[in-house]
Amino acid sequence: MARPRLTDPVDKGKAAALEAGEADSVDIRKTEPTLNFKPIPPSSAQVSRPFDGYPLKSIEIGEIKTKTAFIIALNPTVQVPQDPNNRRIKTKSGMVKVQTYHSRFIRDRENRQNADVQFNIPVEVDGRTYQCAIVASHNVRAQIMYSFDNQKNRIVVDNRYLLLDSEQTSRLKRVFEQVINPNIKMEKEAAFISGESKADTGETEPLPAD
Repeated sequence: MARPRLTDPVDKGKAAALEAGEADSVDIRKTEPTLNFKPIPPSSAQVSRPFDGYPLKSIEIGEIKTKTAFIIALNPTVQVPQDPNNRRIKTKSGMVKVQTYHSRFIRDRENRQNADVQFNIPVEVDGRTYQCAIVASHNVRAQIMYSFDNQKNRIVVDNRYLLLDSEQTSRLKRVFEQVINPNIKMEKEAAFISGESKADTGETEPLPAD
């Protein structure tokens, strides 16, 4: 049979005093010289930007100077519905051919404007010509490459498009996750954590990838 552990009445009194907040202060530097209390820097509250520090490589397409990460091409193996090319229309000067291109109308979340993305730049690689668009906005580019499947409740890849710089894939996905997460929900969660609101919106789970 184990012998009962004896407690020093003095130690018991110290513990009670600590719980009551009446004990004398203890200098932890005497036992842990490297420890100290520090505030959290304000910069830690800023929302991370996935493309911070990402190396953007320059490229020239004819007379156009841009970055390889900005170039998106239509996938030639996927049929993309669009207006017929070289269609003829009637004008005052007679019948003329009008070249049409695949385009996307996407809301740019950063500058709160609508971006008209046209795939009207021909780029040749290994003898094959790709119709390309230059999209400098990371969030617009992410909305082209990814979409959200409401039935599967997951992020999916839009296989109609190809990237010239495939190293940016994981960063684009993080940008897309930021785009589809409603700001109002984030604000409510922040208010609940800070104590400004008693309404708990629940644990936010990461969205599954394709």
